[in-house]
Amino acid sequence: MDEQLKAKLKEWAGTYNVKSFIPDDPVQFPHRFTEKRDIEISAFITSWISYGRRELILRKADWLHSRMGGSPYEWVLSGRYRELVSDVPVGKRDTFYRFYTHSDLCALCDRLKEIYERYDSLEDASAASPYPNPVLKLQGLFSGINGIPVMGGTSACKRLAMFLRWMIRTDGIVDFGIWKTAFHPRQLIIPLDTHVHQISLELGLTQQRTATLKTALEITEALSHIFPDDPCLGDFALFGYDINKGK
Repeated sequence: MDEQLKAKLKEWAGTYNVKSFIPDDPVQFPHRFTEKRDIEISAFITSWISYGRRELILRKADWLHSRMGGSPYEWVLSGRYRELVSDVPVGKRDTFYRFYTHSDLCALCDRLKEIYERYDSLEDASAASPYPNPVLKLQGLFSGINGIPVMGGTSACKRLAMFLRWMIRTDGIVDFGIWKTAFHPRQLIIPLDTHVHQISLELGLTQQRTATLKTALEITEALSHIFPDDPCLGDFALFGYDINKGK
């Protein structure tokens, strides 16, 4: 990659890693809260449903947060999420969002409830996990939950990587940086979907032809040469490249 393009990527990272990015992105939902556990739960559930078209994700996340009320943490600890299953009419197909059922959501919330009954925060639970990196730690904590990729697979784990970016990146602009004790931004992996993969191919950040974990790691390594110690700042740079290419 030539130095001029590197300079443009750094410029775009600064242009799009701004507060005005938040209202059109799923990260807007955890930004409604200030208490750490509320932010963690809102962010994890929002990232879990982040499949498909952005407007559909935002609509479903907004509806779900209206059910959570002022504290996702209290919503989970009280078990009120189980009302969503009881609200499904008898004989009607149990569909929550895309391929998720309300029972899937309840299973996820059951697991969150178990975690918060044992640990003060999801960060503490992740730090206590024996696995060597943040993605594997979350895969272990949420093993068996629909939508959580299995350990040892080839999934790029985009939604887990996105959640971790929100929690760990430390500039406090778009991302929260509230996981300060056990993790560092250099441990993050780029949240990779087919669109980011295509952009990365265009820029020569990877030669891999499929959007797998290996590809995500390769792109992250390439971005670390532009954004040392904070490769996922490059996520905003790739967004900026996509917006500005052809101009």
